[in-house]
Amino acid sequence: MKRLPVVLLSALLALVLEAGAAVAQFSRDKPGRIGPDAATSLCLGSPSTPACAAETLLACLTRGDATMCRTVGAAVPPRPAGEPQQTEYVTERVSIIRAEDVTDDLRDLDWFKPGYALVEAQRRACPASQGSCEGEAWEDLQVYLRQRQDAAPASWEVVHWRSESEPDVRQELPDDTQRRAP
Repeated sequence: MKRLPVVLLSALLALVLEAGAAVAQFSRDKPGRIGPDAATSLCLGSPSTPACAAETLLACLTRGDATMCRTVGAAVPPRPAGEPQQTEYVTERVSIIRAEDVTDDLRDLDWFKPGYALVEAQRRACPASQGSCEGEAWEDLQVYLRQRQDAAPASWEVVHWRSESEPDVRQELPDDTQRRAP
């Protein structure tokens, strides 16, 4: 009988993630777009689902926006120099890491834990003045997130992210999030 609430909670979480992923799904024919002052996403700055948190991270990186970065617990990147940039992206998959997914070679990674979310996407960037990044190469992006325990309503924060054009190093969290227990 004690397992029933856990099963119901798991089913509810899966439904919420599916709904969030459905909102975030785009095709390469009509990718999501984040520019210097506009975006196609309706959930930027509101990391209530893993997909929305990943999109907020993309806005943080594209704009060098400290507020967006803090919203998802990411370090603020240097403000992009030169012409303002835009990012086009396609969310390919949103999944929750299960205990059986954590193999021996992944067990020691701080960002690959049961209950964490993985958002897999593709992105490409170009100057905002182009209007479209058509013709630019797509690169893979993986964003690992954990649900914040002290947040109401539910929200997700970035634990680690990586892409082909970025070095594969641990992402630094702001000081206030480093002290939180996972």
